[in-house]
Amino acid sequence: MKGKGRRSVKSFIQFLLAIWQNRFLVAQLTKRDFKNRYLGSYIGLPWAFLKPLAVVAVMWFAFTYGLRTGSVDNEVPFTMWLIIGIVPWFFISDNIMGSTQSLLEYSFLIKNINFRPGIIPLIKILTNSIIHLFFIIVLSIVAVSYGQEPSFHWLQVFYYMFCAIILTLAISWFSSSVQLFARDIGHIIEVLIQLFFWGTPIIWSYKMLPEKFYFLLKLNPFFYLIQGYRETFIYKVWFFEHFLLTLYFWGITFAFMVVGAFVFKRLRPHFADVL
Repeated sequence: MKGKGRRSVKSFIQFLLAIWQNRFLVAQLTKRDFKNRYLGSYIGLPWAFLKPLAVVAVMWFAFTYGLRTGSVDNEVPFTMWLIIGIVPWFFISDNIMGSTQSLLEYSFLIKNINFRPGIIPLIKILTNSIIHLFFIIVLSIVAVSYGQEPSFHWLQVFYYMFCAIILTLAISWFSSSVQLFARDIGHIIEVLIQLFFWGTPIIWSYKMLPEKFYFLLKLNPFFYLIQGYRETFIYKVWFFEHFLLTLYFWGITFAFMVVGAFVFKRLRPHFADVL
């Protein structure tokens, strides 16, 4: 097991070096992917921001004027709390769903023996990251509009964004490679995302559960990310104040990375045969 761990760390370092060596190509492919996603529509690129922005606006209107929900923890407006939790979930779910289909979409690159296919899922994640950076600004505006004062804590949102990128990349290595051989995996991933949406405290507070069940929620790595965004913009808590939870998150992320890299590497020689 230790040998596999060391090989995985070595492989990940080589992967980072490959990204750096192909940085201009990765940038061009990300730009191309970003444009092509909305090229066929009349409005074009603005749809990248208008669609998720419309969802946020509808939620704001519904929970502010329609359902008229109260507050969380007796002091935090529910609408702000919900928006700050659901935006990172959009980022996570879009990363997983988009990168799962990425090898099929970029099959022409896989047949290029000089290109490292492990970079392909990252292209989708980087495309979503561009949109997510815009929504970090939206979250800042939402927080200020509800009376939150800007703080140095807000800078750690980029740490949690980085956490989401690494975790979803690790998951995508597994899902995208298996997708080529079992096309139903995309539907299974979609169902799992729905289950995790309702099972993760995104639209409900984890404090609604008895305290003895908190540890079960903390086993879910998405909880660390969603709660991290809220602690960044609302509660002003540094990530290192949850040392054990942070350690667990990176431990489970590393485990996903080991499994994902192992499966991807084993299936890679057969990619061209099924495309």
